[in-house]
Amino acid sequence: MSAETRPGEAAELLRVMELVKHFRAPRAARRSGRSVVHALCSVSFSVGPAETLGIVGESGSGKTTLLRTILGLQRPTAGRVLFLGEDASQLKGASARALQRERSVVFQDPYTSLDPRMTVADILAEPAQIHGLPATSRQALTLLDQVRLPAASLRKFPHEFSGGQRQRIAIARALALNPKLIVLDEPVSALDVSVQAAILGLLKELQRERQVSYLFVAHDLAVVAEISQRVGVMYGGQMVELGATEQVIGEPRHPYTRELLAAVPVPDPRIERAKPRMLQRRWPTESDGLPPCPHGDLH
Repeated sequence: MSAETRPGEAAELLRVMELVKHFRAPRAARRSGRSVVHALCSVSFSVGPAETLGIVGESGSGKTTLLRTILGLQRPTAGRVLFLGEDASQLKGASARALQRERSVVFQDPYTSLDPRMTVADILAEPAQIHGLPATSRQALTLLDQVRLPAASLRKFPHEFSGGQRQRIAIARALALNPKLIVLDEPVSALDVSVQAAILGLLKELQRERQVSYLFVAHDLAVVAEISQRVGVMYGGQMVELGATEQVIGEPRHPYTRELLAAVPVPDPRIERAKPRMLQRRWPTESDGLPPCPHGDLH
C-alpha cells in the first residue's frame, strides 16, 4: 500500500518507496527448492514532521529488516528510502554525515545498548564527538532534565540505574544532536508495564516540546496505538494495512490486523476464553490476497 501525501500536509520527513529486500535462503531451504527469502516486498509509507508512525507485526514480519534498510545498515534489493528529500545511499562525505545527524535510534534493550564502561556524561557526549561537534556539560544537564533524571546521574555508570532509567538515558542520547527523526525499535518491550507507560508518556511529551518525528516499531498493537497517529501492519514482509490509528483499531480491514487485536489481553477471563484462536502462522502466499514479491538481484 502506498502512503500518499494528504491535502495540506507538510513536506515529508521520510518516504519509503516500494522497498524490497531479498536474502539468499539457508542451505537447507535451497535444497527444498527455495533459493530466496523475500524479507521485504514493496513496502511504501511516509512519515511527516512531528508525526509518529507505528509499525506493528510479530517476529519474522520484516520489521527489523525494514529498520536496518531505512538506517542504511543494509542495501535494499529494490526501492528507495528518501530522508528530507535526499536518497542517503547516494550521498557521500560531509553531505552524508550532515544527513545522518538528523536521525537517531533507541534500541530495544537498555541493558545492552549502553556501554557499561562509560559514564552517563560520556554517553551523552559521544554523538557530538563522533560528528566533530562541541559537547558541554550544560548540554548534558539539559538532556537529563528533559528525560527527568537528576544531574548527579552524569557521574554514574549504566549498571547503577534501573531498566526504565537506562532507557531514559538512551532517549537522552538519541536527542543529543536534536534530530528530526528518532527510530524506536521495541523501546518498551523489555520494561515492566508501569514503566512502559511512563516511557510512552515521556516520548509524547518530548515530541510536543521538540516537534520530533518517531518511527515506532513494536509487536504489541496496544502499545503502538497508544503513541502513534498512524499505524502500519506488517505481515510476511508486506505492509498489509496502513492508516489512521482510530481506523486501524476501530475498523481493521485485514484478517491479520484483526488477529493482532484479538491477541491484546483483556482483564476479564470470560472475554479472553471467548476470543478466537490465533491462526497458525505461516509465510503468506498469493492465495492470502498478497501480491507477489518483485524479483531483483541479491545484494
